[in-house]
Amino acid sequence: MGLIAVIIICICLCTDNMVTANMSAMNMDLKTKSVFSIKTGFYFAGFNLLFFTVGYLFSIIFFRNYFVYANNWIAFAFLLLLGIKYMLETIEKSPSFKANETEDTKKMIRVAALSGSQFLLLGYPLELMGKSWFPQVLFLIVITFGMTVLGFHLGGKNSKSIISKRAEFVAGLILTVMAIRLIIV
Repeated sequence: MGLIAVIIICICLCTDNMVTANMSAMNMDLKTKSVFSIKTGFYFAGFNLLFFTVGYLFSIIFFRNYFVYANNWIAFAFLLLLGIKYMLETIEKSPSFKANETEDTKKMIRVAALSGSQFLLLGYPLELMGKSWFPQVLFLIVITFGMTVLGFHLGGKNSKSIISKRAEFVAGLILTVMAIRLIIV
């Protein structure tokens, strides 16, 4: 799995953050949305980094010696599960924030932890495949922050449809195709 594949996977996984931001933006005015988008971007990037690192360290500490020959199959399983999860999420309601919940730190932590938990499933196989920690994390932080802010600015009080839900479905398809590609190539 090359660097471009890792970047595409990060973009696909960050569509979950974009959907949450997009749906939250529909409940806020412009001033609240601008400030809250930066705060949310930092929270999401921090929790995505935390869970990615935990998955990476979990692989180093417990499984590196045991599953090194099955790394493509493990990455296949994780990416396939994430792809299916994303396609199924398009039919359910994603978490969002109301204008009066912008200062609710507990809810922010819950939502950021929920959306970041999938990065456990990214850190683990990337370490098994011999990818270094640093460049992946840098891309992850930048992509998470950018996708979150983009999600906030795509949504507004007058939005009738949620464009990011379609993007989430496409992300699920891409993850599924990339998973299949891992075992074919």
